[in-house]
Amino acid sequence: MATLTQRELDRIASLAYERWGLHITDEKRELISTRLSKHLRTLRFDTVRSYIDFLEREATQEELLEFFDVLSTNVTSFFRDPGHFAYLERELYTPLSRGRLALPNKAIRLWSSACSTGMEPYSLAINALESLSDPDAWDIKILATDLSNTAVAAAVRGVYPETAVASLSRDLVKKYFLKGTGPNTGTVKVAPTIRRLITFRRLNLMDPWPMRGPFQSVFCRNVMIYFDLPTREKLVNRMADLIQPGGSFVVGSCESLHGINHPFSSAQANIYRL
Repeated sequence: MATLTQRELDRIASLAYERWGLHITDEKRELISTRLSKHLRTLRFDTVRSYIDFLEREATQEELLEFFDVLSTNVTSFFRDPGHFAYLERELYTPLSRGRLALPNKAIRLWSSACSTGMEPYSLAINALESLSDPDAWDIKILATDLSNTAVAAAVRGVYPETAVASLSRDLVKKYFLKGTGPNTGTVKVAPTIRRLITFRRLNLMDPWPMRGPFQSVFCRNVMIYFDLPTREKLVNRMADLIQPGGSFVVGSCESLHGINHPFSSAQANIYRL
């Protein structure tokens, strides 16, 4: 397939912004062209124009989300940006364990707002269990959401290639993962110990949110790179409304809140405190 025309790219950008708040620029033209070419081979459409016509006029929610997967990138890993997890250990779990911080009903609530295939929320669960002196004494619940049906389904399965946990210590792998055997050799599966702490849901961050919080921490990493400034500002302030005083808002290593009006103060690189 030839590179998208300007008109085709404009129509895709308009659809993506209206539906999901995505800010598609000309720099993405080649990438989207390549991905769309592969995607169209699996569909009945002969041209990009006819596919866009379909998306604008007839596509179901599921068919639109298949297109969203073409536009988005699910790149993740266990304990990506370790400093973010170290911050939670230092500023949340250690004070809780030492009695310097109290929570109503001992309820620890975290939100992984763009959980991709699940490695981030599973890392949050492991971090909590490893950092608290008596994790069984706490009511730990982690909400994990993503717009992509494909990503959420993979997160719920919780099955990964062994290479995904290669950077973790042997003790952590043995404690929190089940090694695949037979036809599943070469894979690991998340153990029930951490799976039980997480609720996975599909959520469009541009839609109304059913949860009310408060959360001690919200991870919104590598999400705002897809949005324009007004959308980022609206999103950040909506999330601030769900974070308890003293809680943290965590963004990706290439993101910041520069240029946004918000109630947070900077805590460390890519972490903001309410």
